[in-house]
Amino acid sequence: MSTQETGKRQRIRVRWWHIVLIAVLVVAFFALAYWQWTRFQSGSGTFQNLGYALQWPLFAAFVIYAYRTALRSENERIAAENEAEDLDGFAYEAPEVTKTKPTTIDEDFLPSRPQLDVEEFNELNRPRRGHHEVNPDLDR
Repeated sequence: MSTQETGKRQRIRVRWWHIVLIAVLVVAFFALAYWQWTRFQSGSGTFQNLGYALQWPLFAAFVIYAYRTALRSENERIAAENEAEDLDGFAYEAPEVTKTKPTTIDEDFLPSRPQLDVEEFNELNRPRRGHHEVNPDLDR
């Protein structure tokens, strides 16, 4: 049986036109980098031209990286779909769990809060430095 009869998809392979498209983009990006480099070396060139000259090769590398990553990701997805098809519609069924909503919170769920009277609270929150007290000499 062929892959068309079973319904399985074939992996995506690198095609000649993929290579041509990537090569055109990479050459164009390196040409732009060379152009920016010559602008930088000219009398009116700035460091911005140097930055662009260094940036264009990074774009070329990104095109290659993005193509390889997209191809690998798509092939992994196709492999997973084919594997799922091999399982003949197997679907995982979780056991039934009855869900009940709690209506009250147990008293032991959280620790009890310490109860402080006013004197203990004031003692714990007393200013530690003397500059919070009112100075009668400055109060004019």
